[in-house]
Amino acid sequence: MPKIVLHQWAMSPFCNKVRRCLTWKGLSFEVIDYNGLRAREAAKLSRVGTLPVLDYDGERIVDSSAIALRLERLHPTPALFPADPAERARAHFWENWAEQSLYFFEIYFRMLDPVAREKALDLLCAGRPGYERALVRIVLAQRYPKKLRAQGLGRLERGDVERIFFEHVSALDALLAKEPWLAGSNPSIADISVVAQLDEVIRTSELGPKIRAHAAVASFLDRAPGRAEGQP
Repeated sequence: MPKIVLHQWAMSPFCNKVRRCLTWKGLSFEVIDYNGLRAREAAKLSRVGTLPVLDYDGERIVDSSAIALRLERLHPTPALFPADPAERARAHFWENWAEQSLYFFEIYFRMLDPVAREKALDLLCAGRPGYERALVRIVLAQRYPKKLRAQGLGRLERGDVERIFFEHVSALDALLAKEPWLAGSNPSIADISVVAQLDEVIRTSELGPKIRAHAAVASFLDRAPGRAEGQP
């Protein structure tokens, strides 16, 4: 078996996605968390300076989408990507939607809500000295409101953001009521990408029960591929 090490932030939906990909492929892997001020070390792992980063038998792979593609080439079964070109194209669009749209709702509900932000700090500072929590809290409070304002959601009222988000959830529910998976008859990277984002909304915000009130979405969350024991 290859030696696989996942460098991650435990609360990152993109790291969640990679954990699911690895688990779906049946691969054993080690996790290294960059909690607290150790997050500064993550910048040294790649030119991009973000996580996840995967070390696979000495090869370093950066970015969750690149990691998924590389795992597919190295371990083609069970598949992450549909064989049919049209289904693979749908999977591509779902993966992109999850990362370019759902992601910003996830950080909005996590970082602009004081209660949710404290839950995120629990994850980000686990195992680190207590004083680091106060410093990380300052970083989060400075970074994410600016990021969300630049993206646009941060300029909206909370009620409007929730309304738009649940329009997406309702649309997803309608699709899943007709088809079990998002890009064909089998689970794929499309499902993993969407679930990884929703997982992280549910994990730290109070919106979980309202999301799971959508029956088809709740079923989708429960049976989506790659859930590792003890992981969201």
